[in-house]
Amino acid sequence: MRVLILTHHYPPEVGAPQTRLSGTARFLRARGHDVVVVTAMPSYPTGVIPSAYRRSARRREQIDGIRVERTWTYARPGGSIRLRLANQLSFTASALAALPAVGPRDVILVESPPLFLGMTGAIFGGALRAPMVLHVSDLWPAVPIELGALTNPPAIQAARLFERGVYGASRRLIVVTERWRDQLVRDGVPAEKIDLVTNGVDTGFLDPDAPGLPAERVAGRAELGLAEKTVVACIGTVSYVYGYETILEAATLLASDPTVHLLIVGDGSQKEAVREMVAARGLSNVTLLPAQPHRRIRGLLAAADLSVSALLPLPVTRGQLPVRILEAMAMARPVAFSGEGVAARLVAESGAGVSVPPGDARALADALAVLTADSARRVQHGAAGRATILDRFDRATVAAKIEASLLRASNR
Repeated sequence: MRVLILTHHYPPEVGAPQTRLSGTARFLRARGHDVVVVTAMPSYPTGVIPSAYRRSARRREQIDGIRVERTWTYARPGGSIRLRLANQLSFTASALAALPAVGPRDVILVESPPLFLGMTGAIFGGALRAPMVLHVSDLWPAVPIELGALTNPPAIQAARLFERGVYGASRRLIVVTERWRDQLVRDGVPAEKIDLVTNGVDTGFLDPDAPGLPAERVAGRAELGLAEKTVVACIGTVSYVYGYETILEAATLLASDPTVHLLIVGDGSQKEAVREMVAARGLSNVTLLPAQPHRRIRGLLAAADLSVSALLPLPVTRGQLPVRILEAMAMARPVAFSGEGVAARLVAESGAGVSVPPGDARALADALAVLTADSARRVQHGAAGRATILDRFDRATVAAKIEASLLRASNR
């Protein structure tokens, strides 16, 4: 196939969608498909465009042998809704400037969010006579509605109408959890139009038995000044849907134990709020690091002894399965999770760790205390998590399912 990937976010940006999409592009290229990516100038999550990409409305480059066409986007630091909308809408419009450079395509894979990009994908599809496959990695506008960021009734109605229009314009939809698939079917999307393709991880890269990893662990812990600590890692975008307040309250409850240390890695709309909470609580048992290139994630997880994650108790988050949980499981790091729904069920049923109710900081602190005190239990949970990832969430398997969805859409 001749495949166009249309996405707001792509490397050198860091984050789960960027890693997944670049891995998918490499997989498709290795399978013999012709892949072109249209994306924005990098700016996520800091809102700052790197100097190498500034003062340019268009840019072409090769990443991993794949042609990447970039167009301008409005980017400014800050996490306000207005800034994020300006960033998303500017690329939704500017991406059309890359249309003449794309060439004939058989199918278009569009990443949502932002859902606005579905409109751009439909225009590309009409011009190129190519069907659109929408990859729904988050339900919009459900997220801003449930977070209270979108409250105006006419605006909500318009957003819902736009959502249905984008779904209707798509030949196929890819969703990442069964819960979201069922939700879309209840909302009127034909079940036969939806493909369930979970998130995945690169199990070859995230391998707890990789050569040299013990030395990498020692070096990483020494660099962080945590050589003698039991390190609890929370690695990923610091955004509104994650329950960092619950995690930090658990860290407060564990502050009397000098052997336990929390490592939070990532940037995003809530990073400054997290920094302020750490300072206000005087949490010397918490280290904050900025977002790191994906190549460093293995070393950071190797330096850790277990992982922690939390999701806010919202209807939409019950269908989320954060990649940060899968990455920890791939590295055989046990998971302490605060939340409900798909992620909670995976952690509990796979034996990968301990799941507690959302917002219950005391239960999360107790789970962390048990795991930090029992190394044998950590090994048991870690092994179970790694086995589950190998069986169900290897990225090559996931990418092959995306390829199959694209083939179905293109009738090839």
